[in-house]
Amino acid sequence: MGDILKNVIKTIGLISLICFSFFYTETIIDVVWQQDDIMIKINNEKDNYKIEPTPAIVTKDTITLGLNGCEVDVEKSYKEMKQIGIYKDILLSYKKIQVDNSISKIYDKYIVKANNKLKNIALIFVINNENDLKQVLTIKDVYINIFIDYKLLANNLKELKKDNYSVYPYTQDQKYTKDILVYANNLINNNFNNKSLYCITDTKNITTLNTCKKQKMHTIYPTIITNNHAYNNIKNNITNGSLILLEANTKTIDEFPQIINFIVSKGYKILSLDQILSEKLEK
Repeated sequence: MGDILKNVIKTIGLISLICFSFFYTETIIDVVWQQDDIMIKINNEKDNYKIEPTPAIVTKDTITLGLNGCEVDVEKSYKEMKQIGIYKDILLSYKKIQVDNSISKIYDKYIVKANNKLKNIALIFVINNENDLKQVLTIKDVYINIFIDYKLLANNLKELKKDNYSVYPYTQDQKYTKDILVYANNLINNNFNNKSLYCITDTKNITTLNTCKKQKMHTIYPTIITNNHAYNNIKNNITNGSLILLEANTKTIDEFPQIINFIVSKGYKILSLDQILSEKLEK
């Protein structure tokens, strides 16, 4: 019994010595780093490169996205610069500062707008029938987001495989159900480059919101709903982060080149929903 106790004590002592050695070594390394000219320079400059997150705007049932911030990753930056033996700001590494109220965990609010800081917009079409589909398929060289009736989707997979399209599920009269979403999401996730992450509604519909929430999908309630006056609606209402819903009718398609020229002339960048709703800060 005495020998066992001695062995236990020896083992505990050895473990304690090892832990202390690691702690002591790390402390010594940290002290050496903090006295290094490169580390001193990084610490002196890091606050100049910090970008605070842009807060999300949250109401009872809506969210306008915020934007992540970033700050200098001191240790990684130091290791990069130490390899060449000199401080260079071009070698600074960054780490994300997560925005509060990120949509990554929020599914019970309507997304009404992307962040207000970046000059980006997204163009959205809802397609209910073959004629609407034919109209939209004439659009080239501009990135558009298509919400398409799940039956049309199944029958037109080949036609929809374009580099300038993202595809999402839709149902007549916005009557999303679990079965429809599971079916449509499988088609989209297995046939297109984008993932099926979004539903859409042009009126606030709690049934739609809850149905999509259960599938961990976000519900978009567009910033601008153009109806039959697309050009004028966009001209009068476009702002940073606008999610613009267009009707797939002949008038809108005829106006589309004029619409794009106006958007581009105002300095807006046209993105996919995945891009504009990412909350990612480009650094």
